[in-house]
Amino acid sequence: MSANSPEELSLFKRFMIRTRGYAYVGHQKRPGWRASIPFYAFKCPEHGIVEDYPHGHGGHLSCPICAHRKHSGLRVQNL
Repeated sequence: MSANSPEELSLFKRFMIRTRGYAYVGHQKRPGWRASIPFYAFKCPEHGIVEDYPHGHGGHLSCPICAHRKHSGLRVQNL
């Protein structure tokens, strides 16, 4: 998964990460996927600003670098 550097994010998106915990960065479609899905940027305590898509029924976000160990605890509202 690609990680956004803070310089690539708009001031508004950085504000949303600080206040809400995450910011929408756009829809992406990966090889083998049927459709595009929304991706969100958020701050991982270990790896800084990363992006991921909502997982599971609850829509939680996981750091793609350390996802096998833990998830961020952030949930995307209104999925």
